[in-house]
Amino acid sequence: MSKYCNLAICVFFPNSIISFILALVLLIYNFICWQGILWPVGSMEPSIEIWDLDIIDEVQPCVVLGGIDEEKEKKKKKKTKKGKKSSIKYKEGSHTDSVLGLAWNKEFRNILASASADKLVKIWDVAEGKCTFTLEHHTDKVQAVAWNHHAPQVLLSGSFDRSVIMKDARIATHSGFKWSVTADVESLAWDPHTEHSFVASLEDGTIKGFDIRTAKSDPDSTSQQSSFTLHAHDKAVCSVSYNPLVPNLLATGSTDKMVKLWDLSNNQPSCITSRNPKAGAVFSLSFSEDSPFLLAIGGSKGKLEVWDILSDAGIANRFSKYSKPNKSQSVS
Repeated sequence: MSKYCNLAICVFFPNSIISFILALVLLIYNFICWQGILWPVGSMEPSIEIWDLDIIDEVQPCVVLGGIDEEKEKKKKKKTKKGKKSSIKYKEGSHTDSVLGLAWNKEFRNILASASADKLVKIWDVAEGKCTFTLEHHTDKVQAVAWNHHAPQVLLSGSFDRSVIMKDARIATHSGFKWSVTADVESLAWDPHTEHSFVASLEDGTIKGFDIRTAKSDPDSTSQQSSFTLHAHDKAVCSVSYNPLVPNLLATGSTDKMVKLWDLSNNQPSCITSRNPKAGAVFSLSFSEDSPFLLAIGGSKGKLEVWDILSDAGIANRFSKYSKPNKSQSVS
């Protein structure tokens, strides 16, 4: 498990195209009476804060999901005798420990999944401000959650119990599918170019690729085979990101301070290039949706680095055909 976390927000304008490079989760959407850029933040607290980035100098989140019930805590303190300990009172549906992972659902834009050190995965309706489902299928801290890009009801979760579980999040009792891995799960990512594939990055520096079409229907089965195993880094791989434009292009970041770019074609990963971005231990990275050859990198030094990967000869030789300007994005 990574010992540190990092949050950075950078808004920049390459080629007059607005791009947001974020170290957590961002979704621009419009639902109920809200419009704008809503930013969910998880921390060592059991609550999830939703911030509206359209509001300048905002001092408090527009929504708080879960957390300690302050009113009940006040009443409890009045009734509790001196020296007598009592349990903390939480809001209904709240996590009871640190929130370690968050994922917006891009199809159902009011839906947010959360992963917590309390071993639970929760599905939230942000518009209603409440938890709609609680999934209790892990036996240790849950580090990561990820929605399928093509089947928005399908949710992955990865845990320190060394398993990845896929479930239909609409059905709390869905038995799901389980894959066992060799170390604690650090992060998960679905391949945006196919609905069948995902990768899991692990604390031991490896990345495993999986094809859900080979999954067994027996929920107790833990012998699911991976499509490939990649010994990517010398230390924990904290973050992975598929390129949204170029198929089979994956970025990985690690506490060994390195960022690497991989070609996953034919389930035979090959390293195209690597770089030390001078960000310290790398905790988060993400390709830009608007400018897919820009990779944002956040690390222990608390700075956001942006890497134009086309500046690397290996990337340019292989993927320059994808860099042709989109007419719809041209500036008059």
